[in-house]
Amino acid sequence: MFSSNQIFQISGTYSQIETALRFAMDYSDYSKHLSGNKKLNGFKFVWQIAEDGRYCIGWNFEDVVPGWNEFQFDFDISIVSKVIEQQLRKSEMYGYANGDGDTVPGFLMKCGTGSFSDEEFGIKNPFYCIVSFEPYMVYFAK
Repeated sequence: MFSSNQIFQISGTYSQIETALRFAMDYSDYSKHLSGNKKLNGFKFVWQIAEDGRYCIGWNFEDVVPGWNEFQFDFDISIVSKVIEQQLRKSEMYGYANGDGDTVPGFLMKCGTGSFSDEEFGIKNPFYCIVSFEPYMVYFAK
């Protein structure tokens, strides 16, 4: 789990989503739930799309809390990375768009806030959020 005041952000191109997600799962220690049948002990990975289109990955035990959805397949970082990319491609990009260089559509990944509120920044029950992915224009200077 990230520390309560963790600042964790990674930006990158679509091809880097899987690497970033794998790093976040390892760094936060949630990767320990990727092997074996964790459904037996009630742990499950969940997802939601926030009001602004961010794709959020979270966790739950037993019953899924409102706002979150259980994955309909075994959580696999490779597959989930493709789902995230598909969602981001539907969203409007923002980010650095000025300058003498190239811009490429990509993502900005952030860790969850750990808030106990019902909703924060468009994420329902944000306490359960591990990471969120939002569209981001990646800039490469010349």
